[in-house]
Amino acid sequence: QPTLNAAKYMNLGQLTAGPDAVRNYETGIAMLHKELEGAEDEEAAMGIRRRLASGYVSMTEIHMTDLCDEEGAEQRCEELLGLAAQADPQSVEVWSQMASFKLCQCDNAQAKKHAYKAVSLCNKLEEAAKPSLLCRVGIVKLLIELEQLDEAEEFGRELLAVDDQHIEIWYLLALINYHQKLWVPARECIQAAEKVMETEGVEDEEQAIKMEELSELIEKEAAEGPEDMEEDD
Repeated sequence: QPTLNAAKYMNLGQLTAGPDAVRNYETGIAMLHKELEGAEDEEAAMGIRRRLASGYVSMTEIHMTDLCDEEGAEQRCEELLGLAAQADPQSVEVWSQMASFKLCQCDNAQAKKHAYKAVSLCNKLEEAAKPSLLCRVGIVKLLIELEQLDEAEEFGRELLAVDDQHIEIWYLLALINYHQKLWVPARECIQAAEKVMETEGVEDEEQAIKMEELSELIEKEAAEGPEDMEEDD
């Protein structure tokens, strides 16, 4: 079963790190290219191309993290992202990763362009066809880093319609409102995050510390000055 063999190596890529992960992805991708040559129809071919794009994105992430200090890592990222876009130019995941890469290069103009492309493509998809929440939360983070706060909030609010028990989404919305000096909604969002953490019994010390620090900042700055756009009555 070629599909199973390719999936095996793509899964191994996720479970390993550094050069081992790259080797596993390269093996899986080589198998997927062979499958693509024998695809029965366009629908099957498109499914394979999506998996190829995802594999190239995963390899890019490794070269941006585990292997970032290796010689030629930046050039390899460029190559992999080019292959990913060639495999599936309509992939939200690909454009999001491109934005992340450009942000690492301090090319904020291109990063913004790619992030907007990811949002645009995502908004055109039915929920079942959209990328994982993890990927979409990553887009919210990118928009915040790029100081596109209105767009980040709009996209983040849409994610709440999918999962209103997602702690990170509530936290990011609180962070956005904090940067906008909107203390009332900032408080509401951080309180919602705290409530989810409590009711779901989530034990995440790092997340808890982040939330506590943001909550303290919100209260400190709310006490020091008036709210920009809303009055806290």
